[in-house]
Amino acid sequence: MADIDSGQLVVKPTPRPLPRCPDEELGFGTVITDHMLKVEWSVDGGWGAPAIVPSGPVGLHPFAHVFHYAVECYEGMKAYVDSNDRVRLYRPQMNMERFRTSAGRMSLPDFNGGELLKCIERLVDLDKDWIPKKRGYSMYLRPVIFSTTPWLGLTQCAEAMILVLCCPVGPYFKSGFVPIKLSVDAKYIRAWPGGTGNVKSGGNYGPTVISQAAAASNGCSQSLFVYAKEEYVTEAGTMNIFFLWRDERGVKQLVTPTLDDGTILPGVTRQSVLELSRQWNECETIERMIPFADVLAASARGDLLEVFGTGTAAVIQPVSGIVYEGREINPSEPFDDKSFQRRLTDYLISIQYGDIEHPWSHVVPRFD
Repeated sequence: MADIDSGQLVVKPTPRPLPRCPDEELGFGTVITDHMLKVEWSVDGGWGAPAIVPSGPVGLHPFAHVFHYAVECYEGMKAYVDSNDRVRLYRPQMNMERFRTSAGRMSLPDFNGGELLKCIERLVDLDKDWIPKKRGYSMYLRPVIFSTTPWLGLTQCAEAMILVLCCPVGPYFKSGFVPIKLSVDAKYIRAWPGGTGNVKSGGNYGPTVISQAAAASNGCSQSLFVYAKEEYVTEAGTMNIFFLWRDERGVKQLVTPTLDDGTILPGVTRQSVLELSRQWNECETIERMIPFADVLAASARGDLLEVFGTGTAAVIQPVSGIVYEGREINPSEPFDDKSFQRRLTDYLISIQYGDIEHPWSHVVPRFD
């Protein structure tokens, strides 16, 4: 069965470049670049030749599984331009590994992640002029795989497609790098053990829009999802969540929900924060189940120091307050240049933009 082969990549440059948007007007995910990557699969022939084509509509049969059963998953990556005009990706091999894991959970075909990444590199290089150079801006990459199987019956996937789309983006939150508030939601559960919370499937996110609307009506930017009678903390909107606190012994800890119960997406930024925290060794770094009562207890003691979310889109997002049953709890330490999350952010951004050489920063080869 044929796998993805970057050596067969076909490039069809657009004859009609798309209009550009000034960087200052960029939001998140509203502007598409000139080209996209497309690879098709069938159960009989495997993966076809990958092609970079002009961005535009994709024709699918009305019975395609993706429309009726949400058989799809995706990734989120970013491309940056460094001071030497080189394009960089951040830990893209981790994205390819997670993409394959998600595809397997959704019964979609496997593929060679290294070969797909080579095709993505060519796409990014072709559209590199679209990458904003202002700090806080980048080009977001959205690989997505979905079943195009044209049957209304719920069956194994017989046809599929991978698309990789690119869009220049500004800050994920319009407020920029300033703290936001979260609203605890125990009603609309994002994920549960045995479900798909640990893969990046659209079905995890679409049903949370109603929760986000409720959070907004409560004066908050995102929901903090909890589940079960213990109100175990899972994720904050589309982000992983971290708490910096002192425990009952007075020991400083960085705590985030464990991956063990399958409700948490193994975020690339999440993993980076965990690794940096362990390297810096300023506090204990812990992954465990977190009943929300533990957060309340730390706050009541005055030991809830910092709260922040992590993700590809937002990188690190400070949290200034959490609304729970009509009252708000707040971290006790000021958000400033000395805060743990700010130092993490500065270090990660320095890696992403190539200010410091680091194995997590992947330089995209030039294809001129």
